[in-house]
Amino acid sequence: MSYRARALIRLVLVAVFLLHPSSWLRADGGALRLRERPGNYQIAVFTSPTPFRAGPVDVSVLVQDAATGECVPEARVTIRLTARESGQVLEYPATAEAATNKLFHAAVFQLPEPGWWDVDVVVEGRHGPALIRFEVKADEPPPRWLDLWPWFGWPALAVALFGIHQILVRRKVR
Repeated sequence: MSYRARALIRLVLVAVFLLHPSSWLRADGGALRLRERPGNYQIAVFTSPTPFRAGPVDVSVLVQDAATGECVPEARVTIRLTARESGQVLEYPATAEAATNKLFHAAVFQLPEPGWWDVDVVVEGRHGPALIRFEVKADEPPPRWLDLWPWFGWPALAVALFGIHQILVRRKVR
């Protein structure tokens, strides 16, 4: 493999890691918060972003038949969050339409405040109702500049790529 090809591969890898940190990825997952077997269901709950923060969040639920391991796409899933400090209650339906992976049920919403939240996941399906509970701590929302830095940073990436191109062209001419 030539030096130019190796340099280009390194550049692409660095750009991928700098521009796409794993905490931004939404794969109907994020951090596994709970995996339980209530009744005849196997339920796994994932939250994103990681670390969990106030602001836009995704709570994804995978509902499976406990006996066969098959997904239960027709199940109705509701996410209920209760803030410990303020007592604020949020309730959202988790749907396959909101999920990237249609085997999941997802609820995407704005978490209004940081702090400890008690989360109830209610599943209603062919095996009857099921309820699982867990708690999660939401950190402060990320600083606003983290949302905007790609808009300001891309020109620097373009200049860097142009500079690398010029260096490689000059080496080839010599």
